[in-house]
Amino acid sequence: MFNIIYSEFIKLKKSYILIIALISAILMPGIQIIRDIENDYAIIPLNDRGRFFQRDVVDIDRMSILMIYIIIFCLISAYVFSREYTDKTANILYTYPIRKGKIFVGKFITIYMIIIFVYLIQIIITYLGLYIVWGKLPPIQFIIKDIKVNIYSMLLQFLLLPISVLIANLTKNIIFSIIYGLLATIIVGLLLGSGANIYSQFCPLTLPALPFYYYHNGDPIDFVITIGSAIITFVLFMFLCIYQYRKADIE
Repeated sequence: MFNIIYSEFIKLKKSYILIIALISAILMPGIQIIRDIENDYAIIPLNDRGRFFQRDVVDIDRMSILMIYIIIFCLISAYVFSREYTDKTANILYTYPIRKGKIFVGKFITIYMIIIFVYLIQIIITYLGLYIVWGKLPPIQFIIKDIKVNIYSMLLQFLLLPISVLIANLTKNIIFSIIYGLLATIIVGLLLGSGANIYSQFCPLTLPALPFYYYHNGDPIDFVITIGSAIITFVLFMFLCIYQYRKADIE
């Protein structure tokens, strides 16, 4: 399994995907930090800066989760699974003495590792950059809460991954997965525009954003609906992914 994951990263190293993943992690923190520097908040008393720090963290989390991550993770997952077809190397890959199931799992783990990398880099850049700007950290309770938001959001991203993978495997290219990511971003924005109401929680596409609204906005979350939606979505699309991957023509 290690060799499969290692080979996937070697292939990704030769592409633009890892660079895109890094840019997506630093994009929103970078924009917010530059904005704060340009506004010159030096006159704000030191005791009040923790509150502005929290405001910036909340804005970064919201924009990243709602606007950036859905599209980027769809692109990454589609590339990892479809590149063997676009590069015409699928018939070579599957002649190796490795079961297709191991290759499938190895690709999923590779994508999960990239998602973890993106969330981790964003947290580091956000807190390091904003500390340089404001010169003071927010309360430890807020930091712990924000870390929870990102961890739960990341885990819920894992559960939605089979949707974009299935689209990529069916179409054997990244275009339709990107289109799905754009449409999903628009749908999530419309559903969560006024907060995480009960109706928006029925849509599995909103799952990664719900921890943000629960912890930072204080919106009530129906855990029966969200947990049920998460389980059904993951089990259904993972089953379809495995079935399609096992039956797919490698040509």
